[in-house]
Amino acid sequence: MNARISLPLALLLLMIAGSLAFFVYDGQWFPPTMAVHFNGAGDPDGWMDRVKFIIIGSSLSFMAPTFAVACLGVLPRVLPISLVSVPNRAYWLAPERREGTLRHLLCVALWLGCLVEAFLLGVWVMIARANPPAGTPHLSADHAWVVGGFFVATLAFVMWSWRTFGRPR
Repeated sequence: MNARISLPLALLLLMIAGSLAFFVYDGQWFPPTMAVHFNGAGDPDGWMDRVKFIIIGSSLSFMAPTFAVACLGVLPRVLPISLVSVPNRAYWLAPERREGTLRHLLCVALWLGCLVEAFLLGVWVMIARANPPAGTPHLSADHAWVVGGFFVATLAFVMWSWRTFGRPR
């Protein structure tokens, strides 16, 4: 396996395992009914049963990054080239560059999967912290760091991708 692909793949698998371990280990201490949606003031306005939260959260932790990797990294290998959308497609998907481009797309997809998993894990921890075993649920101002960090990281990721597939030299 390519070294450029091994690192993000290992990191993604480790992050998914960590997220699943979070639900298995910490899920036992979640309150029976959890606040899962909050208004602008941090007060809960949406609730869910603990078991449903664990099932949905752990499922999303596995499926969302897997879907991102499949769409961006795997589908371009099986779809006709005419359906693959990258900037300057004629250049990057020319026969002599196609394999390298598809390998790069898989690497980019794995890093995107890591970004999505990091965001989800941040959301799950944020929700868990907002639901103390005893007391009133309340979302702290830390959520701005999770959402803002994801926004900035996604913007940087998109800019890096556009630069990578920019106009050929």
